[in-house]
Amino acid sequence: MKKIELLAPAGNIESIYAAVESGADAVYLGGNKFSARAYAQNFDDKNMESAVEYCHIHDVKVYVTINTVIKGKEINAACEYARFLYNTGVDALIVQDIGFSSILKDILPNFELHASTQMTIHNGEAALFLKKMGFKRIVLSRELSLAEIEHISSQLGIETEIFIHGALCICYSGQCLMSSIIGGRSGNRGRCAQPCRLPYEIIDEKGKSRKRGYLLSPKDMCTIENIGEIIKSGTSSLKIEGRMKRPEYVAGVVREYRNMIDNFYENCKSLNDAAYIKHSKKSLLQLFNREGFSKAYLFGNTGKDMMSYSFSKNTGTEIGVVKENETISLMEDISVGDGIRVENSGFVISKILKNKREASKAFDGESVKILPFNYRIGDTLYKTSDFLQIEELRESYKYARLKKIELTLTVKFKRGEPVVLCTNYGELEFRAEGKKVAAALKQPLSRERICESLNKTGEEMFKFKSIEFEYFEKGFLPISALNEVRRELFKRVREYVLAKNRKDNNFNTEIHSSIHIKNKFAGDELPQKIICVSSDEQLEAVLGSNFQCICINPFQREKINKLGNFKSKKVYIKVPNIVKEEFNYVEDFINRNLNKIEGIVTGNLGIISRFKDKIKILGDYKLNITNSSALNFYNKITNGDCLSVELDRHEIKDLVGKGDFKAQVLVYGKIELMVSEHCVIGSTVGNKCSFINCNKACENRSFSLLDRKKKKFVLRTDRFCRSYIYNAVPINLISNMRELRGMGVQSFRADFTDEDYSETKRILSYFQKEEFKGDFSRFTRGHYRNGVE
Repeated sequence: MKKIELLAPAGNIESIYAAVESGADAVYLGGNKFSARAYAQNFDDKNMESAVEYCHIHDVKVYVTINTVIKGKEINAACEYARFLYNTGVDALIVQDIGFSSILKDILPNFELHASTQMTIHNGEAALFLKKMGFKRIVLSRELSLAEIEHISSQLGIETEIFIHGALCICYSGQCLMSSIIGGRSGNRGRCAQPCRLPYEIIDEKGKSRKRGYLLSPKDMCTIENIGEIIKSGTSSLKIEGRMKRPEYVAGVVREYRNMIDNFYENCKSLNDAAYIKHSKKSLLQLFNREGFSKAYLFGNTGKDMMSYSFSKNTGTEIGVVKENETISLMEDISVGDGIRVENSGFVISKILKNKREASKAFDGESVKILPFNYRIGDTLYKTSDFLQIEELRESYKYARLKKIELTLTVKFKRGEPVVLCTNYGELEFRAEGKKVAAALKQPLSRERICESLNKTGEEMFKFKSIEFEYFEKGFLPISALNEVRRELFKRVREYVLAKNRKDNNFNTEIHSSIHIKNKFAGDELPQKIICVSSDEQLEAVLGSNFQCICINPFQREKINKLGNFKSKKVYIKVPNIVKEEFNYVEDFINRNLNKIEGIVTGNLGIISRFKDKIKILGDYKLNITNSSALNFYNKITNGDCLSVELDRHEIKDLVGKGDFKAQVLVYGKIELMVSEHCVIGSTVGNKCSFINCNKACENRSFSLLDRKKKKFVLRTDRFCRSYIYNAVPINLISNMRELRGMGVQSFRADFTDEDYSETKRILSYFQKEEFKGDFSRFTRGHYRNGVE
């Protein structure tokens, strides 16, 4: 049985040492360009080479993330960086941008590609599509159940990677625009400001508050007690999240999962030993947790039980409550140097007093005072950092960089011939020739002097455990010449180490050659203007207008007029960008209505793949198209595509101007900021948890989300109990339509979310005239003028 891969995060070189020394099979890291963790320390080119060398020496693979969307002006630089990574020996790239990916298959066909979770692959059809396109591995969305993972991995035979530990995003990765739209820091560009970790308030249509707290902040994921079930699912790689975490965290988490994985393959009883699992989980909790852990969606949607409503940072582990006499009856061991949290503040223990005597440690059950006295009677104290745990973990990799790989060396030292050094690494022999050995004019070099010189390996990762002479004859050679030939030998071994996993021959053509795709409707014209509606009021307003193309969402929670009652209008169906276990239902619905509709609007790659030859498809702005290569790719399988809402006008002009593309721009509407498998309404007002079903409050009431600045975000749900968050104000580029048309944009889209009949009529009038004359204070131009970094 092929052993499953344990994949660890690395935000810096210390985390590399921590991961490798703790038992990781592979590491993933970001370079100093195009990484989805732009605020991590990351690796410059020199450190990247050192990281690959160190990992390969220890038989650990290296995957580098270029998992952001890439702007047109960056494509050439991204390709050059990919060439550098390939030549450095990186084992695979983890990528998000479909345009960049398609270029890589042409210029670096041997470079293994992994589809990032930022590509939002969450159904089998999309996974199969990317496999045919040449992706070796799919990093599945974190929202999948274990049964869905097993279906894609085992039944469809796709190499997958899943997250097993670490932070969870509340929104599907690759679908979040919240940080970008409200703060200008794009998650799709690796600069997420984590608005999901801020406090919010849910209110009903009457303005009544229903719940306050960190309503979008999930607990971290932990699956340490489920490793056996997960391995049996057929997935290929178990991924730990945490490129922003400290090396000690990496060491501790990797060690716990390494032990549990090894126990599975060794049929060890500790795999099901409650005490062993409890101890392991306790160590993980101490390293980092947010009000405990969840299992994400592996075993179902647990509603509010997977959320950290009270505290969105590291909660720590409770050590006790401060009594009237200012002592604490300990629930956990503590020591001087531990980090302590009191509500939103904290301190480091400087002294521990037991019966007025100073101690360096105290244990569970003991009554103590701790200093400094930065707390009050009645406060609950939490240990957020365990000094002894951190020190022990740090020691585990402290000397990693000083460890050397031992080689055996054979030397040929014969007068009149070049000095020759030979060694074996793996199953290969490496040989280096130096300068000719001369006759000694004075004192010849002895065996001992030669060995002494060759053993001075300095900062090299290799050393000689033994040196034997194949032939030795007294002669002379400058010590510098010996050093030079030794360096040459090490260089040849190092070059092999860096490139040993690189595939220098073409991949299997069936899987990895460029996929030739074409939508038979690709030649049809785009609708010049299309209006997406969400209510019967909005629909009535559109039906009374001169607009010909309407888009409705029959899968939303709020029911809308049945298909077929739209007079002479052309009707498009808005298909959700997330379609999981209901895929067959959605597919059947579309098939049953093919003769009633003009086409579909979606950003779901699986649906696009399934229907690309059946009906017209308009790509949604959540496809995140930011360069001409991506637009060109999607134009082959759709009728045309809505560009990313993160582009500014100069980027739109540059993108559309690079070819004969079919591009659409959203010029009005509240942008969908998040789509989540977790329902904010259901888990608060609906009281959904592990053992209580939601009361479906969203079916007869509407709700909004208030942030700290009292901005009100629209909340919506669909028939499949997913929730959607829309921006507080609509984007309004109606007055820029003529400018956009001059750039080459052929189609314009207007979305209506919570507008009433009169507001819809008013906006439609402006949309028709392509001119807005009202009060602009309730609107935004989004990124149209300034873009995102």
